[in-house]
Amino acid sequence: MVSALSLANGLTLLFAALCLWTMAAQSRGGVTTLGRVALPGGFAVMATLMLLAGVFEASFLFDFLWVVAFAIGSAIGRIRGWMLSVQSNRESGLVSLPATVDGLIAALILVALSLVDFSSAMIGEALIEPGYIAAGSAACAGFLGYRVLVIALRVVRPTPPDNMSRVA
Repeated sequence: MVSALSLANGLTLLFAALCLWTMAAQSRGGVTTLGRVALPGGFAVMATLMLLAGVFEASFLFDFLWVVAFAIGSAIGRIRGWMLSVQSNRESGLVSLPATVDGLIAALILVALSLVDFSSAMIGEALIEPGYIAAGSAACAGFLGYRVLVIALRVVRPTPPDNMSRVA
């Protein structure tokens, strides 16, 4: 069952488009603030939660699929966040990121899923089951969210000097 076209569908598409717009600026690389690095992940989570709320015929399969997709996306995002070469200046609060395309691809997938949801609501028939759309968006949001979480941890956490060993 698909709901009629409503403000929620439009807001979902808006959050996904904002995610893409902020991620496009970030994917070019360069120096930015940590707050701007976090924007795409926040917009992706908002769009995903709105898509999840649009699943009316919830079942154990869709719930399980959503959680698994979020976990897989989060694990991949965490790994990618550690792989990026991030440099930070703690005095000015700026972060230097390399040019990457991975976040842009995840944001594009999120926009495509939001467009499918919007189109389904507009015609009144599900093009793709809403549970699958929510699961796909959960994978994208998990990736973008955990990617920025790891980047933030790397920037904020002090690094020990090279000549000192860690004390357990």
